[in-house]
Amino acid sequence: MASFTDAISQFNPYVQQLPVDAMVKVGMYKQQKYEEGVQKIQGQIDKVAGLDIVRDVDKQYLQAKLNELGSKLKTVAAGDFSNFQLVNSVGGMASQIGKDANVQNAVSSTAWYRKQSAEMEKAISDGKSSTENQWDFSDKVNSYLESTDLKQSFRGRYTQYTDVKKKAMEAIKALHPNLQQYDIPYEVRNDGTINTQLIADAMKRYKVEGISELQIKQAITASLDQNDLNQISISGRYQFRGATPEALVKSAERSYEIQKKQALETVDYLNEQRGITRDPTKLADIDRKLKQYQEFLGTNGVTGLLDEELRSNVKLAMENPDQVKASMYKNGLINEFANGFNWKNITETYETSPLRAQLNWVKDFKFKEAVENRHRYEFDQNLIREDEKIRLSAEANALKKVELYGDPASNDWTPLGNPTDNELRATELFSKHVGSVANNIEGDIATLKTKYTDAQINEMIDDWETNTTKATKIKPDALRTIQNISKNKNYLGSLEKTNNRLKAEADKEAGVDKLKPLILAGKAPIDVNFRGQNFKLTPEEVLSLKSATTRKEIGTRAGTAVTVDVDRSKLNSNQLRFVDALQGIKYGDLKPTLASPSEITKLNVDIGKVESTYAEAVKLYSNAINKSSDIYKKKLAPIAQAFVPQLKAVSTSKDGSPPPLVLSRLSQLITAADFNQIAADDNTNIKTSSEFLTGENKKDTRVFIEQDGDNFKVHLKNESDPKNRQVYKLSKADVVRYFGEGYVNNNVQESIRVNIGKGNTNLTGLPKDAIMQKQFGNFPGITKLQVTADLNQDLSDGNLYIPMINVRRKDGGYTSFQISGKDDLQRVGFDQGRQKLDGLTDATLLKLLQENYPNYDYSNLDY
Repeated sequence: MASFTDAISQFNPYVQQLPVDAMVKVGMYKQQKYEEGVQKIQGQIDKVAGLDIVRDVDKQYLQAKLNELGSKLKTVAAGDFSNFQLVNSVGGMASQIGKDANVQNAVSSTAWYRKQSAEMEKAISDGKSSTENQWDFSDKVNSYLESTDLKQSFRGRYTQYTDVKKKAMEAIKALHPNLQQYDIPYEVRNDGTINTQLIADAMKRYKVEGISELQIKQAITASLDQNDLNQISISGRYQFRGATPEALVKSAERSYEIQKKQALETVDYLNEQRGITRDPTKLADIDRKLKQYQEFLGTNGVTGLLDEELRSNVKLAMENPDQVKASMYKNGLINEFANGFNWKNITETYETSPLRAQLNWVKDFKFKEAVENRHRYEFDQNLIREDEKIRLSAEANALKKVELYGDPASNDWTPLGNPTDNELRATELFSKHVGSVANNIEGDIATLKTKYTDAQINEMIDDWETNTTKATKIKPDALRTIQNISKNKNYLGSLEKTNNRLKAEADKEAGVDKLKPLILAGKAPIDVNFRGQNFKLTPEEVLSLKSATTRKEIGTRAGTAVTVDVDRSKLNSNQLRFVDALQGIKYGDLKPTLASPSEITKLNVDIGKVESTYAEAVKLYSNAINKSSDIYKKKLAPIAQAFVPQLKAVSTSKDGSPPPLVLSRLSQLITAADFNQIAADDNTNIKTSSEFLTGENKKDTRVFIEQDGDNFKVHLKNESDPKNRQVYKLSKADVVRYFGEGYVNNNVQESIRVNIGKGNTNLTGLPKDAIMQKQFGNFPGITKLQVTADLNQDLSDGNLYIPMINVRRKDGGYTSFQISGKDDLQRVGFDQGRQKLDGLTDATLLKLLQENYPNYDYSNLDY
């Protein structure tokens, strides 16, 4: 059936003309990229804006950079941020801010600050910090934060706290207390004095133990390392953080006033001495010292050294007060511990007396031996009393010189003994002097042994004495010591030659050499076999052995001490070998398998038969030897005075006490002795010595310097208790340090040479024994000529000397030139002569010799 709708045309679906879906997808993709671009840029900006910066000036700088970036972004606000090129361009602007040098400096400084702050917080949390260390770090931080300099970096550290006080306590705990122990085995009287004649039943022992202030100061100072010193600097700046530079200046001024007062006191003392001194030499020495103090204090408008020192201290206080604060804190800390922890403890106990036990043992001895011991005791006491008389007389003379001539620095020395007494002791004094020279050599060798082996030392000595200026094996730090050894060895050899010469002269005058062949005529040798060995002594060896065994005499001031013994020093090696074997027989230390009693008896009989024939010869020979010994002593006596120890008294102030400067140095000396840095006699007591220098005691205290060769002693004596003498043993360097050059005789060896040589410093006359030689360190300017020299005393004026120069020839001998006419070396003082000779060069020496000896053929000289 037909319908209306049948007439309607067929409907066709709509066909889309544009790719809408694709367009949507593209749009969504671009939107995504846009958002990513914006997010990336925003992230870069946020990263820069969020940099950790602690200092306000740096924050402001960063904000300014961000504001500048914001202004630039406005120009691209409508841009397509889905475009990676635009995004990278904008991101580059943001990253440039992060790369800015000032921004990077601020960030790194902040990171370092955070790290150090964290270390401080941890230290505080662990209980290992301190207020001053926190303050020190805060002070560094504040200095940085308050700075407006964008280029300033922060590199300040938090310093971990170091407990300096704990270390100081540990140093004190580690100290070994000084322990002085002394025993009194004698009875003590009611008044406290000791009766040395009576031995107590129980010995009283005193122990004085303690730690002094100086010990503590030295121990603490030595224990401090760099961390401790840094902590002290922090604590010092914190402790005195309120102190102004002006306050530090006042401290420097107080030190200035103290030094000035001490110097003015010394000037007053010198002026007093000048008023009572008449000797021109002494006056010149006083004026020299006054001039030095004028330079120190200033005069006539010229600024003194003391004022310059004050100015320097004031300048330092104003320019670098932290350094002054650290020093003040350190000294205060050490003084606090020294004052608070020094101590002394005295204990008293009773012990078994070794003297009482010895006395009980002696009571069981034979009566004769007890009497002999008593005689020996009295003999020793007489010597002690005689020594004291001589010393008191010498000290009185030394004090008289101080009274008459003033300053002792230029006074003559006072011999410790009288000429007659010294002549009696000539042999003893000569032997003692020889021993002291040998000890000096051993001391120098011992010094070298701290760095070198024996082989190295011997090699250096041999090389120096053989080659001198051409020596190649000498170590620079050993040269001066090697020169001293060489000089003393040469001097020791001269003394030995002198001694041998005097003995030979004495033997000749006593007729020993002529007598010996007569009394030995027909005498048989000792020729025995023992232990499978042959022992043979010539008649001359038998005679000298018997003479050495008969008796040995030692001359003393109180008489002659006699011992019967073998004087081994008079025996040769063959005689010593025989004596040792013979003593082995007599002491019965042979095993039966080596020698039976009958064999020993037969040996003694054989030796006795030979020795008995020497009885009359020994008597004659001994008489001649004794006569020779007497002659030898007389020959030695005139020069004995040169070997005697000498005294010099230290001057006193108006009230009789030593000058303030001397008191101060004596106090330092006693302190050094308390720390065993200086030796003291057994009877010396540190407390007693100190009391001599204080209060009213110092007015009665007298000080003497004793020189014995190169050995020195300081005697402290108080007139209120003259027997209580305090004696300290010093080196030459110690004497110079505490008392000055005026209390040292540097020409002891030279004086002895002149005395023995009767005005000539050469004891043998041989050029190689001269007093001045290249190997002793003389003539530093002479490098080609081989030279030695002496100074001969001008007999018309004992204070002047004439140089004698010895120059080696090509044939190995020496030519001696006496300088006596054309040069200022012709007549000079001793020290002046040595200085001028040491100032010569090869050229000036040749010129000098040619002027004095124009006709000599100088081509013969070895150079």
